[in-house]
This record gives sequence, C-alpha cells and structure tokens, in this order.
Amino acid sequence: RNLLGLGAISMAEFEGSADQAVRPFLLGRLDLGGYGSLRLAGLSVQYNVMGPKSPWAFGPVLSMRPARDDSVADPVVRLLRKVDSAGEAGVFVEYGFGDTLAQGDRLSVGLEAKGGKGNQLTWGVQYQGPKMGAFQYGIDLRATYANDKYMDTYFSVDIDNSVRSGLPVYKASAGLKSTTIGFTGSYDLSRQWTLIGRLGLSRLAGDASDSPIVRLRGDTNSTAFGLALGYRF
Repeated sequence: RNLLGLGAISMAEFEGSADQAVRPFLLGRLDLGGYGSLRLAGLSVQYNVMGPKSPWAFGPVLSMRPARDDSVADPVVRLLRKVDSAGEAGVFVEYGFGDTLAQGDRLSVGLEAKGGKGNQLTWGVQYQGPKMGAFQYGIDLRATYANDKYMDTYFSVDIDNSVRSGLPVYKASAGLKSTTIGFTGSYDLSRQWTLIGRLGLSRLAGDASDSPIVRLRGDTNSTAFGLALGYRF
C-alpha cells in the first residue's frame, strides 16, 4: 500500500543543456486512507483526493524547477542573467484501466496543468506491466505545451542577454515544448525492499529546440538515468 524510495538521478542541468547534473531522486506513494493518497516522483508531489478503489485520480500538484545560474557548466550560458529556481503548482487528472493487456497490468491516461515562471500543460499515458516474479516494469509517454511566458523565460535571448553572451537575439513563442518517453523497472530484494531504475529520453520541439541556448550551446535531446532504493510498508 505504501512505498518510499530515495536515490540519485543524472539529468540535464537545465532544459536544453548538453551537460548532466546529479540530483535527488525521490519516489513513492502513501495511502492516507479516507483522505486520499500522495505520490512522489522526482521533485514533484501529487495529492490524489480520490479513494484507492476509484479509477480516477485528481488533485493538486507541486514541483520544483532548479535554477539556471552561474553554476552551470557551459561558459556562455553562465553569462546569461540568472533564472531563479521556481516552485510550480497546478492540478492533475488521470483515469486508469486495469487488466488491459494482461491480468494485473494497468493503463492510465492523464493531464497535468501547472504554472510557475509561465504555464505548462502535459498530456501523458502510462503502462505498468504485471508482476513477473520479483520484477515489474512501466513505460510512459508525455508531451508538454508551454505558453509565451514560460518559453520566453527559458528559451528567449533578449538584447541584454545577447550582449552578455554573444548569442543572437531570439524570441521564443508558445507551442509544443517537449516530448518524453520513460522506462521504469523495479526488482524486489525482499518483501520490504526494492531496487528501482528509471531511464528517460526527452526531445525539445518547436521554438524551444530552435533557441540559440539549445541550438548553439546545448542539445535538443537529453537523457535521464536514476536509481533508488525503495521500502514498502
């Protein structure tokens, strides 16, 4: 019913970065009985107000986006004005189907809307396979749309930043920002302890991928790999 995991994940320093950074990898679920449940994934937490028997999941979501500042590895990006870390808040809704391709599996589709330094809307589908002895796997696909404010904050280069860095002036507009495919696997070490691995492959799209920050100094594609030890109770 409950799982808490802690580990580390290697991921892009910031969206569009060609360099990796190691950050905490938190994951889990906590059943609150008649008060819903909590779900942790990376630096994001969802509070599901629906009961455990409902196929629906709905509630608020909170997450943290790390800063892009003078600590990044790229010497040109370090010259840009600092973008502070940002708390993001919003809502999510999800519907799940059980026993779709095999007994014990689960297919869910969902939508998440949140805002911080701009707004994002993410569509997602996730498949969790049935347990195969001590092993279980999951696959998820996501696509994220971002509004003008978000794209301008993270991907535009105004005149001041152009003078600071030498990058060309660029204005990023709203549109599809990124697509991601993720693979998760868990292996039970005992009844309580489990080892969990995560591999994510992301690709920036539209004005995000055309930004000089990405095109000239970074990479449109990024990889995330995480490993955590989880405890069931």
